[in-house]
Amino acid sequence: MAANRNSAEVGSPAAKPAFAKPSVTAGIYIHIPFCEKKCFYCDFYSIENHSQRDEFVNSLIREIELFSQSHSRLEADTIFFGGGTPSLLSAKELDTILNVLHRHFDITEDAEFTMECNPGTVNTEHLSDYRQLGVNRLSFGVQSFFDDELSFLSRIHNSKEAVEAIESARAAGFDNINIDLIYALPNQSKPRLAANLEKAVALNPTHISAYSLIVEPGTPLFSAVANGKVHTLDEATEAKMYESVMTFLEEAGYNHYEVSNYSRPGFECKHNLKYWNGEEYVGFGPSAHSHVSNTRWWNVSNLTGYIASLANNRTPISAKENLSKSQIVDEYVLLHLRQGKVDLKTLRAKFGITLESDFILEMNKAGYLNVSGDEIRLTRAGFTVCDEIAEEILAKHSVSV
Repeated sequence: MAANRNSAEVGSPAAKPAFAKPSVTAGIYIHIPFCEKKCFYCDFYSIENHSQRDEFVNSLIREIELFSQSHSRLEADTIFFGGGTPSLLSAKELDTILNVLHRHFDITEDAEFTMECNPGTVNTEHLSDYRQLGVNRLSFGVQSFFDDELSFLSRIHNSKEAVEAIESARAAGFDNINIDLIYALPNQSKPRLAANLEKAVALNPTHISAYSLIVEPGTPLFSAVANGKVHTLDEATEAKMYESVMTFLEEAGYNHYEVSNYSRPGFECKHNLKYWNGEEYVGFGPSAHSHVSNTRWWNVSNLTGYIASLANNRTPISAKENLSKSQIVDEYVLLHLRQGKVDLKTLRAKFGITLESDFILEMNKAGYLNVSGDEIRLTRAGFTVCDEIAEEILAKHSVSV
């Protein structure tokens, strides 16, 4: 099996949907599309031109209003501002958006409220304003603590600013902080990776997300690799690096609860768990995705088109799909394996799937998983190939659709 590649994503008239209010509490995702500089490895929708920023905020407000007109009022217990670079928002802009969300959603008092931040865009005063507005979790795109690696990744901050950003967050009163890291960079050595992990853990964040560098089609990095200007690490080396990341962070007291995510006990990202557990969430902004009652839709990935649709009171949806039972099963198996475990009793009860004992024994002998009662759990080696194991499970076991 090949080494697993870690992941972490035209208008139509607004119409009343055919589904009722969901029975569970939803999450809210807001996509802020602006960046100071587009990183050359990134395939998320973002732009460097900020000339339509005021129009964007007004359009975002209109999208939330249109959603509320065509849906039952929802309760939400997570809010996640992603991008792009949400930390470019002023306190006034954030306050305006939050006021609209509170008018149209029932936000729980203990809601997890995450703001993604670029270390090069924040200071203590800036973050204190966010804290006063209710943000209680920060996610810093640090990526590396070495300036040459940050330069390769075309980040706008340096290693000193990364550390200062974390310190500023603590000074502003934040005690729930995530650090994003990227590893398996071209020519990155194991000692350099270890040093990055050591520096991250020394800052004592409650959560660390560690992703291998992925060469996404359509990015400048993809072109550089295709043209031979950048040479990526081979899969075996990348897999060994991944195993060393797991070992280091687990021994440092972080729970490995998803392929690329590690947390102190009780500090798992509640919003992202909604995605991974097939729960309900509503997204606003260009390219944002939503999932309600087994219906999924996503917005146009174009700011001009997004603004134009909403100026005409049209929802900026690019496409919509009703999930089939087969899709639900596929995603259940894949996403739960990516969390390191699958409950065999649930597989039988919900989907009529009973894993062959020979398959489980084969995976166990190969060192990919262990069995504990009605649960299979991935080993560290299993995490490196979890997508491939999921594919084998779905290929070997028939599903009624």
